[in-house]
Amino acid sequence: MGGRFVLEVPASVTTRFLVATQARTLPAPDRLPDAAGDGALAREAAAMLKAASLVVEPVTRPSGDLKARFHRLATPPGRLGAVVGARRHVAVTAAGPPAGQPRTAQAARLAARALAAAVGGTVADLDSRRILPGSPPSAEPEEFALGRAWVSVFVTLDPADAARVRIDTAGLHRFGLPEVAARHVPYASMLTAANLVRGLAWQLVAEQTAWLGRGRRDRTRTTRHERAVSAADVLRFWGAGPAGGASGGSVVVRLGWTGTDCPDCAAAIEVVPPVRLSRAFGASDAVPSGSPPPCGPAEDPWWRDAADAMPKMARAAPDPPG
Repeated sequence: MGGRFVLEVPASVTTRFLVATQARTLPAPDRLPDAAGDGALAREAAAMLKAASLVVEPVTRPSGDLKARFHRLATPPGRLGAVVGARRHVAVTAAGPPAGQPRTAQAARLAARALAAAVGGTVADLDSRRILPGSPPSAEPEEFALGRAWVSVFVTLDPADAARVRIDTAGLHRFGLPEVAARHVPYASMLTAANLVRGLAWQLVAEQTAWLGRGRRDRTRTTRHERAVSAADVLRFWGAGPAGGASGGSVVVRLGWTGTDCPDCAAAIEVVPPVRLSRAFGASDAVPSGSPPPCGPAEDPWWRDAADAMPKMARAAPDPPG
């Protein structure tokens, strides 16, 4: 599996939550650490509040950026209306180096949930484009898993072919990574593509966390351009290890670049079927700077084979907390 794929590592990443409430008054900022509890995450949130790397502030006049992120929320209309039409909104924002993730994001979500619990409110995650379950939402777990509402996966019509779909993640950018996408996916392969994207997302976050954990502070790093994504990677996305240690099947993919509507990303990492590269370049080890155009029905057998390796699940069962 030759070739290297270059990723830019940002100097700082931001995590954004919004608490919506009908309460007329809000608790004083110095009460929030008490409301958050006394666990390890709560202590981290308190330290971040003191250092001003976690900011909790009422929204008096929504900025253009905040309005745009409102419109990107994907949730049932009733819940969206409850958030947009709430009497009060409070922004909960954490910023810091990507080496602090995922704990920085977890501490910020803990603070948002604690505030929502204190005011009977709802938490909107402006990065994963979703509204957290419950009003107020449940407590924040200490354990981390991407599938616990940190990264969403969306299915839309492929703009290049309405007979096919596109899969996109939302939320990876807060971990210092581009979002992940799959294009030109047959309708019958939607679940396969969604799980392939989830498995790749877990791989990218795991390797970046390990790389940063070794003290690396370079602004770029390289990763494998061609890689196998396994059923076990999908289970790890959900925070569920493979049963009995078995990894199941795997699918070999190439990484490419494609456009994205993520306001925090210059481009998205595309899951590219190797057959597309072989037909486009005539060589299996070609490493393009961007993805070649899809090669139509010639990719369909690859997607059918990929289905044999990916789990037949749309979410963890039971749903993990988060």
